[in-house]
Parts: sequence; C-alpha cells; structure tokens
Amino acid sequence: MNLTYRTASEVIRLLEQGEVNSRQLLDYYYGRMDLVNERLNAVVQQQREMAYAQADQADQDRKEGRSYGPLHGLPLTVKESFNVNGMLTTSGAPHLQHNIATEHASTVQRLIQAGAIIMGKTNVPVMTADWQTYNDLYGTTNNPWNTNLTPGGSSGGSAAALASDCTPVEFGSDLIGCLRIPAHYTGVYAHRCSLGMLSLRGHVPGNPPGDPSEPDLSAAGPLARSAKDLRLMMDVLYDPWVEVPVPPDFRTNTLKEQATIKVLTWFEAPGHEIDEPIQRRYTDFTAALSRMEGVEVHHGMPPEIQMNKLFDLAMKLSGRLVGTSFNSRQRLTASLASLGLRASRLVTKAFPEGLEDYYRAMNQSEGEQEETDRLRQEYNRIITSLLQEYDVLLLPISPVLAIPHMQQAVTRRILEVNGRATGYNEHLIWNILATVFGLPATVLPLNRSKDQLPCGIQIISGHFKDHITIDFAEICESLTEGFQIPPGYS
Repeated sequence: MNLTYRTASEVIRLLEQGEVNSRQLLDYYYGRMDLVNERLNAVVQQQREMAYAQADQADQDRKEGRSYGPLHGLPLTVKESFNVNGMLTTSGAPHLQHNIATEHASTVQRLIQAGAIIMGKTNVPVMTADWQTYNDLYGTTNNPWNTNLTPGGSSGGSAAALASDCTPVEFGSDLIGCLRIPAHYTGVYAHRCSLGMLSLRGHVPGNPPGDPSEPDLSAAGPLARSAKDLRLMMDVLYDPWVEVPVPPDFRTNTLKEQATIKVLTWFEAPGHEIDEPIQRRYTDFTAALSRMEGVEVHHGMPPEIQMNKLFDLAMKLSGRLVGTSFNSRQRLTASLASLGLRASRLVTKAFPEGLEDYYRAMNQSEGEQEETDRLRQEYNRIITSLLQEYDVLLLPISPVLAIPHMQQAVTRRILEVNGRATGYNEHLIWNILATVFGLPATVLPLNRSKDQLPCGIQIISGHFKDHITIDFAEICESLTEGFQIPPGYS
C-alpha cells in the first residue's frame, strides 16, 4: 500500500479498516527518515525500539477489540523542547545536553493517552529563541523546498519533518511566530491555541518542575497537512487550565452553517512592508474569498489599532516574562543591552524602534508593570469589540518567503523586502496580535505557481474560538490547493 503523504486522518481510517497496522506505519516513517533526514536534519532523536514495542501492543489490542483513543496506534514526532519520558530535552542548549526527561509534558501525555506513539523528536533553535532552526548539539535544519533555505523556527524541525512526510502530524509551541513562521516557510498548516487552552508544563524553556503556574504569552499547538487533521489533534489536546465560557466544538464545522461570515483583512501597516509576491497572493486569495457566497470581506484595521503600539506592548510583556527568572547579574546585563540598543539605533535600523524596551522590561518596577497591564487591557477591549463584529481577521505571517540560512549575529541579519533592507526582527510584527492577546491563530497554505516558494496566511478569531479559525481554514480549502508536496519528495 502506498502510504506516501497520507494525512493523519487517512492513516487512522486505514488503521481502523485493518488495511495497515502500526508496525507497518513505523516501517514506513522510519524508512522515510532514513531516506530524507540526512539532507534535512529535521528529526534529531528517535526511539525505535520503544516505538516498535508500543506499535506491536497497539496492534494486538486492536485485534482484541481494545482502543486507547482516537489516535490509537498513530506514530508521530514532537518538538524537541517538549518532555518525553526517557528522551533528551535539551532545547538545543549545551548546558542541557544530558537532560533526560523523567515524565511526559502535559500535552505529550494527552497525545499518548489518545493512543499516539512518539517515534522521535524534531530540531529547534537554542532555547527555542529564533526564527531559524540550528544549534551546536544537533546542527542546522534545512527547508525541504530548498536546502539552502531555513524552514523557520522555532518549530522548524517540526515543519520540515511534516513537509517531507517523516511524520503524518506534528506538535510544537509558539511565542511570537514559532509555529506560524515555519508553517508559512514550508507550506503546512498550523494552529497556535488560545492562551489557557493547552498547558505548557514540561516544555523547555518554561516554568521549573513543581511550579503549577503557566507562562504568559506562550502557547502550543499542532502542525498538519490539512485542516481536518488540525481539528483531529485539537479535539484530543483540548485541556484548558482556565475557565472557558463556551467550550469549542472541534468535531464539526459550525462556521459554515452561518448565513454570513464576516472577514477583516489587515495587510498594511505604516513602516512595515510585505514583499510584493506575498501581497499578490493575498490579493488573489481575498478576491476569490469575496466571490464566495455568504462571505463578506472588509479591509483595514480601525485607526485606533496601531502596529507600533502593539509592538512596544509585546516587547514590554515578553521582556517581563523573561526577566522573572533573572538574578541581579542578569538584570544588569539586560540594562546594559537596552542602553546599547538605544545607542545602536543612531547608526543602524536593524531593529524596529522600541526593541530596547524588551531589555528594559526585564527590570520593570511595580508601577511600570501596572502601566503595561493597563495598556494591554485597554487594547484588549478594542480587539475584543472588533472580534464581536468580525468572525475572523486575516493577517500576514512574515514579510518574506523562506529566507537563506543566516547564522551571523542577529544585529547583522537583514531581510530584503521589495528590494529594500529591513531588520530581521520584522518577523515579529504580524505575529504580535495573537500573542499579546492570547488569541487563536491558524495558518492556511495559499496557492503557488510553479517555482514559487510556499506562502501562508494567518487566520485569527476571538479568545477560545479556536474552532472558528480551523473551520474557516477548512472552508477556504476549496479556494486553495492546500498542502503541496515539495519537489523531489513525492
């Protein structure tokens, strides 16, 4: 049987119908890794003996009429930064090179309880802190579309493994674009969950063992090759750690039952250009969307929502998050970095204005923290009101398509947008909205012509309306070709 590029939903159907068993699936996926992983370096750990033992048990249980759950016997890989009992969790950091997990991360535990078999782990940048994927422990991960390009980060190994069919589905994490940029760069689907929907306990970096609290801003979610697979994974993973007023329905597409779906696009912001080839694809997509019956498309954010203010807020919040674990020496270093960046802006535009606030926020006073929270609440009221009027917002993900590997100092990394140099940290800009306000964001791959690199669009909705963004992605699959196989991998 040809198993090449079967979606997770298709593989589960084959398992249920007895057309394939879990051991045969492992044979296929490990064979696939043997074939393509040397050129990609996406899967950096494997546990073949354990996985085969679990597959044999899953096959035996299925024969005897027992099922663990909706993922019974499905092999998959997960991002290296999530704990899997008995496997290394290094997050690509040398000081963690011997860190063997003694228990599963909360989300990994849910996958296993649903019947999944963890067959390996995928590469990350050091401490998941880059939009590229490389480190001294595991090396550099390449993009299946062109090995001279990065698959993005920090879930770059996840996206590359999925796009090359080393796994039917994946699971990663996202701070400010860590799922979304890899999905955009490699042409796969991804879903960043609403803040509070999935626990990040057992993720490195994260709160220390025994700390029951959850980090601000950071979220987790699946990567897949169809919207249906995102729905499948979210139905399994849903485990909120805060009260959810109306639990989302991941089993059916409720959005398509609405008489009218209202859409708002935001593709332009002063000082933050999008490369023209991406703009063209967004224009073509929204034009096709406007022709769909029951869809109403509007363009442009209200003037009170300003990108630069959102950026400043994001820097203060993320700096504060990082600074919570700092000692006095690290706080001094952060203060010096803030002063250095402010001085650097006199001679370079490598960073958007306000990035120095990120370092200064690591030492926020109580009064500054209160002011940051007040601004966040004020903006949140505006965004919440907007999302009561519109079902979804459509935003870019990155100003560029997949970029060449850049492993020089961050201050020397330059993106080229419409023939002009801009700062590497423009990767932040369009991913801020969902992060700062804890909103769900689904990445939908758009159509591409011959020789074009993949391009995704970001679908955002209200807090805990994760099913709506996935519903909308599924509806839009009739306008796109969805995931497309990179040349040479079919």
